[in-house]
Amino acid sequence: MAAASRLLNDGYYTVVIESSFVAVERSIQFRLIHDGAMEPSEVISSHRRLYQRGAEVGLYDEQFGTRLAELWNQNRTKTYYRLGMATEAQAKAMHELASKVHQNLINGSQVRHECLC
Repeated sequence: MAAASRLLNDGYYTVVIESSFVAVERSIQFRLIHDGAMEPSEVISSHRRLYQRGAEVGLYDEQFGTRLAELWNQNRTKTYYRLGMATEAQAKAMHELASKVHQNLINGSQVRHECLC
């Protein structure tokens, strides 16, 4: 999250969007592992499947998981593969969402102090 903040200020919008999705996904994985819903050695390679898994164990509702998957598909994929240009507004919105998701998931655990966000 700290790196995304710096990059946002420097205008690297595509990288901010990418790193924001990474922060969301790593926060979900952290809670899945912390809550015993996923083994540390387990790999979920599908973004959509990871978002679904978070909903299945109650980290958020199914609608939110579906929205994350749609957001990833519509925004991250477009900017990452240069099918569209990332804007400052998109980068700011994604960074804010990632920050809120991260804080919500980390604050719901007993090990907040271990996060180096």
